This record gives sequence, structure tokens and C-alpha cells, in this order.
Amino acid sequence: MAEHSAADALHEASERAEQLESGSKLIPICAAVIAVLAAIATLFSNHSSVAGLEKRSLAGIMQTRAADQYGYYESSRLKIEVNQVMSESGLVLSPAALGAMHARIVKEARKSAGTLRVARSDEASAQVQLAGAERSLGSYERYEVAATLFDVSIVLVSITALTHGTKALLWLGFGLTLVGLGYFIAGFAHV
Repeated sequence: MAEHSAADALHEASERAEQLESGSKLIPICAAVIAVLAAIATLFSNHSSVAGLEKRSLAGIMQTRAADQYGYYESSRLKIEVNQVMSESGLVLSPAALGAMHARIVKEARKSAGTLRVARSDEASAQVQLAGAERSLGSYERYEVAATLFDVSIVLVSITALTHGTKALLWLGFGLTLVGLGYFIAGFAHV
């Protein structure tokens, strides 16, 4: 029976040696795969950041255009009011002058209606751009968290490879990688 135990121990030691040998290849491969995930998450993070900032800039431009158009609209409405008050005040007696004032009122009314439509359209476009910017920046945040978790996972897996010690850090690294994948997928879902 002692021989059988020694044979079992020898067989078990041989299996462990094979596991260590295959494990020494598996751990660096896992670290490399996680590093690729980190690089991809960083790429998507940068893209989302740029897209969000671009949309915010466009929203700012659209808001400025809308403010300008509202200013033009108010100017036209003021011209209409001045011409109406002048024509109704009795100060202008000439029929030609009254006709010119009424023509300006009609012209400014048409112009102001179009200007108001443009202002509202620009304002709506600005809101659409802002909403898009928020989505892009939300994705950016999720990709950044994913990249950070992947980076920490790489370190934990690498420590396991270097120390040939406890597998707890390896499992913790894999767990963080899974959480990172969740954030990475959430980045796609947030776009």
C-alpha cells in the first residue's frame, strides 16, 4: 500500500507540474487579452469623449444662433409696434406716409414670423445636440470605468503570474474583468 501511495503522490506531482506549466502560459495570455480589452475600451472612451464635446460645441453654436434670431425677431416686433403706434397716433397725416407705414408693418410681420421659426428650429436643434452630447459623455464615463477595471485586472493577473502564488488575485482579476465587460457593454447601450 505504501508503494501505491507513493505512485499516487508521484502522479499528483506530475499533474501539478503540468498544470503549472500550462498555467504559466495561460496567465500571460489572459493578461494580454485583458490588455486588448483595455485598449479597445480606451479607444471607445476617446471616441465618445470627442463626439460628446463636438455635440456640445454644436449645441452652443445653435443656441447662439437661436439667441441671435430671437434678437432679430424682437427687433422686427419693435419696428411693427413703432409703426403701428405712429400710424394710430394721428401724428402722421399723409396718406402716402401711412401707406408706407402699413407696408413696413406687413413686411416686418412676414419677416418676424420666418425669423421666429428659424429661432425655434435652432433652439430645438441645440436641444437635440445637447441630448446627444449627454449620451456620448455617459458612454465615455462607462468606457473609462471599464478601461480602469481592465487595467487593474492586468496588474492582478500579472502579479499572480510573477509570484506563482495564490490564485485569489487571479480570480479577483477575472472578476474585475467581468465587471469591466459589464461597463463596456453599458457604454454601447448608453449611446
